[in-house]
Amino acid sequence: MQLLITGGVGFLGRQAARHFLRRGVAWNPEYRALTPIKQLTLFDIALSGDPLPDEITSDPRVRVKTGDLTIEGVAKELIDRPDTSVVHLASMVSGNTESDPAAGWDVNVEGQRNLLEAMRENAPEGRFLFTSSTATLGPVSEEASAPNDATKLLPMNTYGFHKAVCELMINDYARRGWVDGRGLRLPVIVVRPGAPNAALTGAWSTVVRDPLAGRHCRIPVPLDALMPVASYQTVVAAMEALLNDVSGEQLGADRTLMLPSLSASPRQLLEATIAAAGAHGIELGRVHEQVDPIAARVVGGMGSRTDGSRAAALGIAGDASVESIVQGYMDDYVLNPEMAELPA
Repeated sequence: MQLLITGGVGFLGRQAARHFLRRGVAWNPEYRALTPIKQLTLFDIALSGDPLPDEITSDPRVRVKTGDLTIEGVAKELIDRPDTSVVHLASMVSGNTESDPAAGWDVNVEGQRNLLEAMRENAPEGRFLFTSSTATLGPVSEEASAPNDATKLLPMNTYGFHKAVCELMINDYARRGWVDGRGLRLPVIVVRPGAPNAALTGAWSTVVRDPLAGRHCRIPVPLDALMPVASYQTVVAAMEALLNDVSGEQLGADRTLMLPSLSASPRQLLEATIAAAGAHGIELGRVHEQVDPIAARVVGGMGSRTDGSRAAALGIAGDASVESIVQGYMDDYVLNPEMAELPA
């Protein structure tokens, strides 16, 4: 079977590729069962300046393709066989989408629709996993309970609006029986190595990554701003579980699950970093809060906490603690000298 990962050259795409290649199997719509991955296609708008790791490039199952999903015919070239399932990670992130909403719509909404139409035509029984965002939720008052999968979506930024549209699109394609779509609503993913991207939530990674590298840094959001967070290890494991182990019948009409997450601030992540660095004798760079009003407004319009109990009931777990997230990043990228930094 073929597994297609869009956004496959980015950090999360590389982590997903590693995970699936090691597991070796994915959902095969022709057999309606897990079968060995014969081809893993990593697709992205362009290759990054950082080479893919040898673990990926040396694997004969892997092919890498570039292109633009908004161009007619590109999606159908990628999904050209009936035994295909898809992990759709490609999107414009919050900062870029806020400044150019029209381009964001083309990439985030029309790009997904093109993929779903290609699935409908060439792999109608395939599973299509799309990554949504807690940016769909909007702010949560202190008195309110944590938003869950039944909470009305009220995004307060363009990125969240686009993701909300994509969630509804997944539901409709599944309702019609066109594609076995499912979504995973992701919190802020930490800790991303490499250079920061345009996501305004990047501060939650910056306060760990840069000080550990001995770099001083400034973050454009309040240090005490709370956001739901999860480690990249937890996110990738959840994607595999939702693609391979959860049936459409278990999901029902609402095809998107909220990933279990922790509510954490940059300050809490920084404090965990200071403690972990001290245990290893690492001298840290300094973090300065330099709040940008636009960045603070956009981040403040996102939900600060979530309830992922429906996903947990289906066997999809969250992280144990902020400390475990920081330690997991250190194990991979600070204490392991053979691990090259990857793009954000």
